Amino acid sequence: MARTAPGSPQRQTAVTVAGLGVRLPAAAGLVDLLEPSSLHDFAHEAPEHEHALAAATDAMAAASARAPRTPGARGSTATVWASSTAGLAAYAQTCADIPRWGPGRVSPRRTAHSAFTAPATAVSVRLGLDGPYLNVTGAQDAGAHAVTEAVRMLTRGGCERVVVGGSADASVWRRGPGGEPGEGALCAVLRRGSPEDGETAVRPVLRARSTRHGIDTFVRSCLERLDGPPDRLVLSAPATETPAARSLALLCGAPPLRIEERFGDLGAAGGVAALVTAVALTAVRSSAQQPGPRVLVLALGSGNAVAVEVTSPRKGPR
Repeated sequence: MARTAPGSPQRQTAVTVAGLGVRLPAAAGLVDLLEPSSLHDFAHEAPEHEHALAAATDAMAAASARAPRTPGARGSTATVWASSTAGLAAYAQTCADIPRWGPGRVSPRRTAHSAFTAPATAVSVRLGLDGPYLNVTGAQDAGAHAVTEAVRMLTRGGCERVVVGGSADASVWRRGPGGEPGEGALCAVLRRGSPEDGETAVRPVLRARSTRHGIDTFVRSCLERLDGPPDRLVLSAPATETPAARSLALLCGAPPLRIEERFGDLGAAGGVAALVTAVALTAVRSSAQQPGPRVLVLALGSGNAVAVEVTSPRKGPR
């Protein structure tokens, strides 16, 4: 049975976006997310945890001038990060180097970067965030799960802000049928607030095992829980879900934007990329004369489905 995030009404579960960071070869900022350059990679310019740190640094800088601290919150900044294969390349290289050079000739710094928690640790430690922090691994749905967990932390009053992001390396470990692995990182700083604060609102809608009753049933349940019909659909899903992507767009009655077609397969970071792209859609099209769109974000993977609603601060129920 599908389950909703705690408290379906937007006034209880919505949080706002205070800052964003984008670190993708095909997109240097929010506008580029909507019109990316041709697909390419960083050519291993930096390891995954460095991409994560760069994106988080930009997001924190963008959030630094935002509203003052929320009364009643503990004042801490949490970290929730999603990754698919973080550290596997460093681990594989370590395994190859130790027999060749001996343990004493291999840098101990590499060990810290060979764990799945490397991006989350790098962001928390290097930025001096006081926690708590959570690492999420998996497929595209993991990034969207990270967003819903970040919202849960905020709405329960456990922290003032959450740095939520996802990262990926263009690794052979993530090569799958029909999809080229992408790399980079995306990050959002979320805080408790309401759309009236002048920021884009984010509200988890539904999480479920999509294979139990079918993905169409899941999407219909999502549409029933939205405050109005979506104007756009942003989807992140493995290449094996391509047929479902077309039918979902028809079911929602909204033009689709497919993350994997624009940036390659980002794995767990795909769910975060979908969220940040949805925020970019609301930011670009929102004005006093033309309110921004209501965007439904869907992330599919590992038999799970996660839905998040992203709305302009000027978008009311229809």
